[in-house]
Amino acid sequence: MALLKDAILALALGVLAAAIVVAAGRQIDPRLGNPLAGDVWFASDIPYRLEVMREPGGWENGGAHPLFPSIGHALLVVTAPLTRGHEPMRKAAVAGALVAGVFAAVLYALFRRMRLPPLDAGLFTAVGATSAGALFWYPVPESFGLAGLGVAVALWVAAAPRPSAAALASACVASASCILTNGIVGAVATFAHHPRPRQWIRAIAIGALALAALAALWLVQERGRDTPFFLSDRLFEYQEHLYPASLDRTAQVLQGLLSHAVVAPEPQSARPSFRRAVVATNGPVGALATLAWLALLGFGTFRTIELARKGERPQLAITATFSLALAVAMHLTLGREMFLYAMDVLPLLLTLAAASACLPGDRRFVRPLAALLLLAGTFNNVRQFQAAAATARTLSEERVGTTASSPR
Repeated sequence: MALLKDAILALALGVLAAAIVVAAGRQIDPRLGNPLAGDVWFASDIPYRLEVMREPGGWENGGAHPLFPSIGHALLVVTAPLTRGHEPMRKAAVAGALVAGVFAAVLYALFRRMRLPPLDAGLFTAVGATSAGALFWYPVPESFGLAGLGVAVALWVAAAPRPSAAALASACVASASCILTNGIVGAVATFAHHPRPRQWIRAIAIGALALAALAALWLVQERGRDTPFFLSDRLFEYQEHLYPASLDRTAQVLQGLLSHAVVAPEPQSARPSFRRAVVATNGPVGALATLAWLALLGFGTFRTIELARKGERPQLAITATFSLALAVAMHLTLGREMFLYAMDVLPLLLTLAAASACLPGDRRFVRPLAALLLLAGTFNNVRQFQAAAATARTLSEERVGTTASSPR
């Protein structure tokens, strides 16, 4: 009976998340799919991601996103009966809605595996579904939403008491499939479940199995094409996105990854961007949501460490904390717009924050705080999304024109 109740709640949350993305997708200007508007939406590459979703494979610069072409194309095929007659950006939004629904269901399953009651698991799942990362990235054709789903799946595996070698290898593949560097989450989970030196050979073997599976899937995807192998010197092209570390950049990275992923700041007026946006400056409601989120994240991280010391899900604690620390360390020099990586860290952040509700005595103040975050955060994120969409629409019209849209 409990399993049936959980399945119904997970399905309901998934449907809600999908509906939110479908509604958000209607505000995205179709002209963002035109190459002339290629970097309008938070300096992303929407037209090129859309192109590779429609014609999978042969993506010479896709080494950091090895399986995104085939997964993205499969999503368009699955949702095609619902999108006949629509232009490509709308089709991609419906595909993103499907991913958002699965993402919410996996989050709920993860929180229940952490032994949160259904109410708390539902609350934190709803926070994830209405977060800035989910709201801004699932309605557009990009690899980030799928990457977030892969990380959530890896965390769900890491939360199991004794996952099999196949499950851990699958976690590695899932986390690395759409953004290669996210494979660190599956790798950390594998070693967290093999902590002793005598177990490391088995952990390395699981990693090798995962890499072989990823390579085999990529070869199937790229069969008959002259695409460079995804682990090639093409990855060095990302050196152009490297920046020197500094105190100012560290502050940008911390607020961009730890706060903006959940509560959107006010976007810049010239173009949709959160770069250099300071936390808690997005009006009273946004500031309230930010403070509630940071309180939950801080307390949840403390509880995660405390419970791990007592033997409560130490593997999940190690996976979430180490993966987040490694992501922050990597981005101290990599990337200009930190919001591009919001979905990479969102499941990690939610896992840490949700630990605040693991103990019954804490729930009397965690639940109201999570409810406040859900209400204030949703209101704020919708408002900031609408502002960003309006700015993107104006820029797209200037660059593309009033009649052209994304290619059909």
